[in-house]
Amino acid sequence: IAHNGKCADRIMSRTPAKSFHSLLRTNFAPYVPEHGGNRMILNSIYSLTFALRKNGKESVLGGKIPGNMYSCFIKNEPNLRFLSCNTRKYSSSSSNDDNVEVWTVLSSAKFGKKYKGPQENLPNELVKDVTGQMLQSLERSIGLEAGSLWNVKDAHVGGGIVLDYKLQLWGAAVPLNTWSSSSTEGGFLYDAENGVGACGDWLLHPSIGGAWESGRRLANWIVEDLEDRKKKGEGSSVGLPPDGKFVRSVAASQAGIASFK
Repeated sequence: IAHNGKCADRIMSRTPAKSFHSLLRTNFAPYVPEHGGNRMILNSIYSLTFALRKNGKESVLGGKIPGNMYSCFIKNEPNLRFLSCNTRKYSSSSSNDDNVEVWTVLSSAKFGKKYKGPQENLPNELVKDVTGQMLQSLERSIGLEAGSLWNVKDAHVGGGIVLDYKLQLWGAAVPLNTWSSSSTEGGFLYDAENGVGACGDWLLHPSIGGAWESGRRLANWIVEDLEDRKKKGEGSSVGLPPDGKFVRSVAASQAGIASFK
């Protein structure tokens, strides 16, 4: 099981692996209790990618951001957490349009929770509302004049400086706590009796690196478990309750978009 959130819960809900399944149940919130909570807690984040018309070498937004800055955390605007310039990141691409600059901005978890909608079918009015609020928040954060990126008259594709945009809700985004057991292996779950394992960033630390390392550890354990079954006739479980507890990830809670180590 490499999913988390509702998917993993549903996949395992009717299996005999009850102890294993109990850890896959999820709550969604922008924060986690100091004691770590009793379930996995995931936040929700909006990702907005938008294309701006350039005025000369840069767009109105690009002109406010140093040319050597590709990405940055946003700490002066409660609705936002991260900004990145796709055009600068992929500047060597031959497909770049010299008249267009593309950016991606991520919301805060609190904002994502407040305006959460059906992830695969966001209503048009919600998309327009969230997009407008995120761009207006970016104007405030960067110090742009109100209406520089988004206003009522230009709130449509092809209007004003915003040429196009795509809003995506990351409903089951970042784990704000991680499962920690006394097992010396750690970083994954394995139910030897039912032959099922789980990996993911919520079992190590909330990041791409944490997810990858968790998967590597589980893969190695499965190989060892197969050898043990050949020799001993049985395998060994790892990380199952009651051995363990959820621990608050301070780094993920502070950054909002991942745990950075």
